[in-house]
Amino acid sequence: MTSTTDNTITGLTPELTDSETTGGLAAGLTAADTVSAGRLDNLGLVHQARITALTRTVNSLTAQYGAGSAQVVAAHANVTATKAVAARLLVVKQQTAEAAPAVTSTGWAVWGHVYDSASAPLSGYCVFLVDAQKNYQDDYGFQFTGSNGSFVLNWPGKGEQGAQATATPPTVYLAITNAKAQLVYEGSQALALVTGSALYVDTTLAAGEPVLGELPAEIKRVAQPAQDAKKA
Repeated sequence: MTSTTDNTITGLTPELTDSETTGGLAAGLTAADTVSAGRLDNLGLVHQARITALTRTVNSLTAQYGAGSAQVVAAHANVTATKAVAARLLVVKQQTAEAAPAVTSTGWAVWGHVYDSASAPLSGYCVFLVDAQKNYQDDYGFQFTGSNGSFVLNWPGKGEQGAQATATPPTVYLAITNAKAQLVYEGSQALALVTGSALYVDTTLAAGEPVLGELPAEIKRVAQPAQDAKKA
C-alpha cells in the first residue's frame, strides 16, 4: 500500500522562502533595544521550534522526493535562514541584557562581544586598540573576552590613574587576537568614540579566522610572561 506524507507541519510548507522565514522578525530585531529579555527568550523559543519543524519537513521531503530535489534544497535553505535568525536573536539578547560600563565625564569606553562566523561567543580572545598604522596603543590597555565573548576597554581620562585628558578621543581601531595569540581581526573603520560615553561594538570574525599577524610584543610581556621567560 502506498502512503502519502503530509508536508505541512505546524503551518510550515517547503514553499516558504528565505524572506518569509526571516521577514517576521525584521521589525523585532530593528527595535530590539526596546523589548525585554523575556520577549527575546520567547522569540528564541519560537524559532527553535520552527527549526525543529522545518527539519522534520526536510526529512519528510527527502524520503518523498530525494535528497537532491528542488523541494529539499528549498527546505534546507529555510532551515539555514531560520538558524541564522535564531543565532542573531541570541546576540541581541546578550546586548540588551547587559548594562553599559560606567564612564567618567572625561573618559570613554569600548565594550561589546566577539563572535565566530556562526554567531557563537568566543572566550579568551584578546581585544585591544591600534592606530591607523596598526600600532598597538598601550595607553588604553587590552582585555581577554569572557565566557560569553564580552570585553570592556575603559579609558578613565583626566584626573584618574595619572591619565592625561585630550580635547577629543583618539582615532583608534579595534584589533583582536585568538587564543593562540594570532591576530585575526583588524578594524577597517575608526571607532566613533565620544567623551563621556561608552561605545558598543559587536564583532563577528570571518569564517576560518584567517591569521593576519601576532599578538603585540607589549601585550605578550604582560599577558604571557612565562612564555617570554622560556624564550629568554
